[in-house]
Amino acid sequence: MNKTTKILIAVLAVILIIGGGYWVFTAFIKKDSTESSEKEIYTCPMHPQIIQDRPGQCPICGMDLVKKNQIDKEVESTDHSLGEVNVSSVKLSPSQQVLANVQVEKVRTMQFQGEKTFNGYVKINETKFAHISTAVSGKIVNMFVNFEGQMVKKGQKVLEIYSPELVSTQKEYLLALDNFNQVKTSGNTLATDQAQSLVNAARERLILWEMTRGQIEELEKSRDVKTTTIQYSKYTGIVTKKYVHVGHWAMAGEDIYDVADLSTVWVVANVYESDIQYIKSGQTAQIYSTAYPDEVIGAKINFINPIFNPESRTLEVRIDVSNKDMKLKPDMYLKVKINTYATQSVGVPKNAVIRTGDHNYVYIEKEKGVYEPIEVQIGYEQDGYYAITSGLNDGDLVVTSGGFLIDSETQIQKGFTSGHEKHTDNPVKEDKDGLKINPGQDILKDLKEKNQTDEHKH
Repeated sequence: MNKTTKILIAVLAVILIIGGGYWVFTAFIKKDSTESSEKEIYTCPMHPQIIQDRPGQCPICGMDLVKKNQIDKEVESTDHSLGEVNVSSVKLSPSQQVLANVQVEKVRTMQFQGEKTFNGYVKINETKFAHISTAVSGKIVNMFVNFEGQMVKKGQKVLEIYSPELVSTQKEYLLALDNFNQVKTSGNTLATDQAQSLVNAARERLILWEMTRGQIEELEKSRDVKTTTIQYSKYTGIVTKKYVHVGHWAMAGEDIYDVADLSTVWVVANVYESDIQYIKSGQTAQIYSTAYPDEVIGAKINFINPIFNPESRTLEVRIDVSNKDMKLKPDMYLKVKINTYATQSVGVPKNAVIRTGDHNYVYIEKEKGVYEPIEVQIGYEQDGYYAITSGLNDGDLVVTSGGFLIDSETQIQKGFTSGHEKHTDNPVKEDKDGLKINPGQDILKDLKEKNQTDEHKH
């Protein structure tokens, strides 16, 4: 066998060995690898350590298991699609939406009607308040109203007073009357007119000193000067204050009693400084009293005090209330519930709003899995909903659950918090040559790779 033949046999042997190895690889090793790769593996999105070869539920959280290769595709798809959305938006895969428990709700226009409850008290209606005083100076010899709280009616006797001035004026009146009767028979017109003027002057003083016309007529008939005179009440009400007693020498015009008509009272509510903006004249109110727990009094605000109380830091709001049954007593404490507003506005659940202190945000779903932060202005609050005065439109899909986790994901994917840096109180000049945001960058993935590298080094 020559050298050439030997070389040919060696080449054929190598070819047979390579071919046989390839056949073994394709027939056994590659087949097993393909079958293994095509084998379905299920895992839990929240607990990736749970792995099994069939569908089921996670033994830890009870969540339905999903295919592992499906999660990998979703993550890969998410990592390469961030550049397709707005820089302030965030895109979540279906599994991330499940993890964050993302729920959305279509906002709608709602009727907001609010109530504010304040402390209040009963106050005497100042337009129904009066004083009973003496019209003439003198000594009080008798009082027909003897204690506070006593009811007084108009025309009722209240006191008897001795007044030297009133006695002398009665005598002057009788003399002037006698003089007039004598002069008028003389036929002298001038003298008659003068005598008549003296009678009128004396009579006028008696009336000013609150002698009634009946008392004056009785004086003319009996010609008996009364040493005392009785005064009558001009008002109806409850005596709230009695100032003097029998035997007191009173000055002309001195107050003897205070009388208040309690058929109408004022209810004064103390409104806190932060709630003044909600209070307007004409708003309806419900008044509650611990003395009558089953009764509610309805009324309207008719006056708002323009002067703020610096001590209590409240503003007084006045309500006129009918009190013909006399149930409301002055200085009684009450609770006043005021219907502060009624308006229609776009409403969102309270847990949909992310409050950062100076600004308020909600996330809206622009398309399936894509969420964008929107700054909103909050108005009233009612039954777990905020009235949104600006930022949203009727029909927008708002994230009601998972908003804070979406906000965290925004920080990871974008490097900032849902556009909050745009609204700082001290704006910083934009650095065009500084940090560039890479929409395809996954900071969390980079951190994981860095940790694995550090572990291999150790």
